[in-house]
Amino acid sequence: MELHPLEIELDDERTCVRAELLRDGRLAIGTRIRGGDGGWGAGELVILERRASVALAAWLAPLVEDAWTHIARRHQEAQLTTARDLYGVGAAAAERLAGDMEREIPYALRRRAMLLLANAIGPEMRERLVARLNAAPAAGEPELRRRLAEERDAFAYALAAAALYDALEQGAVGEAAEPDLS
Repeated sequence: MELHPLEIELDDERTCVRAELLRDGRLAIGTRIRGGDGGWGAGELVILERRASVALAAWLAPLVEDAWTHIARRHQEAQLTTARDLYGVGAAAAERLAGDMEREIPYALRRRAMLLLANAIGPEMRERLVARLNAAPAAGEPELRRRLAEERDAFAYALAAAALYDALEQGAVGEAAEPDLS
């Protein structure tokens, strides 16, 4: 996997955050500070183990979802119109169009999406839900238990789908031979 370093210049224009994947799989996140001469000087540096990177990505997932949701909603009416034009009115039409659109996405990208989904609802999310369940008043417990069960199932489905998309991408799924009926 090759990732180019990420650099984000902050609003103050004096600070730059840089993230880089190290050769050994760890993630380096640091800051650089612009000096009076306009050059960049070293700031703080943190090295994260691979496991911590996965937890960080899961932690960031709700923020990423929130940032993109408003963009998706701007396109929602056009997509609902297309679904109505092609398949009729209602949830089934929208679901069918979404499925058709998903099939247009290459297997490698679907695999990535499923892995990111699994990571976003993975073990750390389960631990947070269990902690909330343990702290919740009895009235909120059934809802949290339902969410916990849904997320457990969704995690398993996302991981299984990622494995299948990977197999399809790698060409590891052969066509079934016709049975010999003679």
